[in-house]
This record gives sequence, C-alpha cells and structure tokens, in this order.
Amino acid sequence: MAIQPPPQATSPEFVPIAPARIEDSGLPVARLADLLLKHIYFKSPLSAKDWAAATCLPYQTVTPAIQSLVEQGWVQTIGRMAGPAMSHDFGESLGYLISDPGRLRARDVLARDHYIGPAPVPFAQYEESVRAQVSQADVTAAWLTRALQHLTLSPDLLVQLGPPVNARAPLFLYGAPGNGKTTIAEACAELLGEPIYIPYAIDIEGQVMRLYDPLHHQRVQRQLPMNFDTRWVCVKRPFVKAGGELTTAQLSPSFDPLMRYYEAPIHLKANGGIFLLDDFGRQDSSPRALLNRLIVALERRIDYLTLAGAGMAVGAPFEAMVVFSTNLEPGSLVDEAFLRRVRYKIHVPDPTPIEFRQIFERACKEFEIVFNETGYNYVLDRYYKPFKRPYRGCQPRDILNQLDEVAYFLGRPSRLDPDLIDLACRSYFVQA
Repeated sequence: MAIQPPPQATSPEFVPIAPARIEDSGLPVARLADLLLKHIYFKSPLSAKDWAAATCLPYQTVTPAIQSLVEQGWVQTIGRMAGPAMSHDFGESLGYLISDPGRLRARDVLARDHYIGPAPVPFAQYEESVRAQVSQADVTAAWLTRALQHLTLSPDLLVQLGPPVNARAPLFLYGAPGNGKTTIAEACAELLGEPIYIPYAIDIEGQVMRLYDPLHHQRVQRQLPMNFDTRWVCVKRPFVKAGGELTTAQLSPSFDPLMRYYEAPIHLKANGGIFLLDDFGRQDSSPRALLNRLIVALERRIDYLTLAGAGMAVGAPFEAMVVFSTNLEPGSLVDEAFLRRVRYKIHVPDPTPIEFRQIFERACKEFEIVFNETGYNYVLDRYYKPFKRPYRGCQPRDILNQLDEVAYFLGRPSRLDPDLIDLACRSYFVQA
C-alpha cells in the first residue's frame, strides 16, 4: 500500500516581516533606546550595523533610538568603523562609544531590567501568530501508522489514537511503564504540521517575557524572505515534556529577581505542539491541583498568566495538545468531572507474545545481533516464565543493549549466548 504524504497545514502560513519603522516594532523609542544602551554597555564600541543586529532589527528601524541616545549624551560617534561590519551605507558603518553618563544611565536601566537580547515582540503580535499557526492538518490512518512505524503497536491502538490527534484534543495515555507512552506522544508531535515561528521574547505592557528555549525548541533551517523579522525563530512543532518535577508554579511565568524579567511558563512553550505531563500523578503537586490550574486553558484555549512582579494578569493563547501519561488508573487520580474534560482515555497495553517477539527481533537488528530461536527461548524460559514476568515493550532493547555492552567489555562478539544473556539479565532485572 502506498504511504500518503505527510499532512500539510491548510491554514495560511504565518511569516513575520521585519518592521520598516520604529512604530511597527511595537516598542516606544525610549524602550528601544534603553535596550540598545544595555547592549553597548557590555560591548563598546559598536558599529550601527552590529548594534542594530544585536536587537535583531533593521538599521533604519533603530535609527530614531540611536539618535535619541546621541542627543542625550549617553553615546558618541567615533567615525566610520572598518572591518566585517563596514557597510556601503555611511550611517550603518558609523561607530558608537558609550560615554560616562551613558554608563551611569545603563546601570540604572539594568537595575530595572537586565534583559539583553533581541528586541521583544509585542504581545498582540505573538497572540496573532499563535492563532495563525494552529495546525489544521488532517492525520490519516496511513500517516499515523508511518509516524509510529518504529513501534510495535496493535491496529486497535492506532485506531484509538487517530481521533484525538486529529482533533488536538486532551488525551490520557495510561498503562504499565515501558510500553511506549512517551514515545507515542513524541511521535504525534511530528503529525501536527509544518514548523512554526516563535519570538525570542515577548513584550507585555512593558514587561519582558522570554519564550524561546533551546531545551524545548528545535530550530529548523529554512529559506527565509529577505525582509524576515529576525526577532523570530523557526522551530519544529514543540514537544515539551514535564515529569515528576512539575509543580503548579511552573505553570506560571517565573520572575527572576536578579535578571528582572520573566521566563514563559513551560506549557506556553508548547504552543503549536504537544505538552506532555509524564508520570502524571507522581508530582509533588496533586493531580487535582495541576488539573485545576490547566482546566480553563484546556476548555477555552486561553490561559490567564499572572505577572506577579508587575501586579497584572494577561490572557495568553494556549494552542497545544495536552497529553497526560501515567502508570496509574486515571480514575484513581481525579474524579469523574475532571475525566469528562479529558475525553480521550487510551490504554497502552503490554505487548502480546507475538508482539514481544517482533520487538525482540527488531532490537536484534538495531544492535546487529543475529536472532536465533534458541537464544530467544532461553531468555523467556529463564527470566520470564518462572517469575510470570509481564512483557514490556522496552525490555528487549534494554536487555540487548546490556548484552552488547557486556560482550564489548569481554572482547567477545555480541551473540545470544546463554552466558551473555545471564550477565545482561541478572544486572537488568531485580532478583527476588
């Protein structure tokens, strides 16, 4: 059967265009001048071209802010600078040096706000971008199968997964550990469509909130228009995972008292992709507290963020698919009213004997170990059947990985020999 091409988003592609005037940047002249002053405080002198590039804005956009700094005596021109930054435009090649009064002013600005980086994008533009980049791609059964082809899953499970992925609906994945719940969620992020654009930082009523996070956002190299707004970065649809360390505090903007700006909450970094709450029910915060915090966002696609340092709240768009992954029964975590709001509850079962063998054979190919019936049956007869040990999807790969490491240490080829299997399994399984 021919595999269908990947789903494509049907919504118009959002591409941020660089502001031609300072008014279009969304920042007042004074705010932009303060940001420029912080940059030159740490690196002086700077050419106008490099100075503008530090804020990721075109030179003509920042010109009024530069002029303001010169007029107030906080920086001074030092003539045309030679070197890689030299431009055909005389104004861009001009060099600037911070003055002593400028240093005092910069320290005052840094005491108020220590953000130094690309100019923040106005919150209204960020809100518009999230709504414009909501994935509308239709996920077919063939494409879902292809996305999960590295896993051995039953056809029934694939059928259950399709509707919530298509609807971007909240989803409970539950079942024993090691059967691929996290891997399933991660693979689903690949089905949500084209890469998206996110800003490095957002300006909310004069408050800076940093959004781009290399830990959760994977940059994508793409051909961009000449007038692209470099305050934005192109990333894959995010897959943001929070495990047992998650607290309700992480679902609110965090204010750094030293740096004096905000970090976006973890779930907002998942906008346009998937937010996975892994090991749900094992966090220090109770499941009820976490769901209470997220319930409005799940239902209304808006999350109200409190900027504690500024004493204000703002309604931010929330367009992430939320996946709860747990080893516990959902009914033991929250009551029926909460479960009703998470309509899809899918059990990820242990592999059947046939599926377990398929997983084992696939793992053998991965580690370049020749599969044979004798060795496979030895594993089952020695380490599964006597203990009535349930099959888990992760076990074949884990066992063969340890066997491969043991064989390497002993200077032997990796084979399904009984003594190598014993050495691998004895250190893998907890012995009663």
